[in-house]
Amino acid sequence: MIQYIDVHAVLRQSSAGEYGDLVTRSTGRMVRERIEQVMTAGAPPVIARMDFSGVGCVDYSCADEIVAKLSRAWAPPTVLVLRGLTESHRDAIEPVLASHRLAVVLETSDGALHALGEPSIGAALLEQLVALRFAARQPGGTLALNAT
Repeated sequence: MIQYIDVHAVLRQSSAGEYGDLVTRSTGRMVRERIEQVMTAGAPPVIARMDFSGVGCVDYSCADEIVAKLSRAWAPPTVLVLRGLTESHRDAIEPVLASHRLAVVLETSDGALHALGEPSIGAALLEQLVALRFAARQPGGTLALNAT
């Protein structure tokens, strides 16, 4: 099962539509708690596909509060797949993942999947997606999700 999460929509709901940026730990906590509510409403998803499109800024504390804590809480078999990331989003998320020795999967705009964070853990996440047949190797060796 793939659980789609529109992070920008969750942010707007959590902050009464006031913010488009993920800044401050309290904002990150509110967003993470809403995401956890969605994810615990049914059976745990195999993939939590979190779309950051529309999110302006992500600071280190929100990256820690959302991405790192969800990565730990929803460790395999659930794989976090982040999409819609800008370079500035990655600048906040990558150091957080590195400091906690965590990894997630990055889905780029062309649909290719890449590990983000701790390399060995990221490689294992990608292989898990292939083994479960949620992802397949594409011409040229890249990986992409089978289901969208």
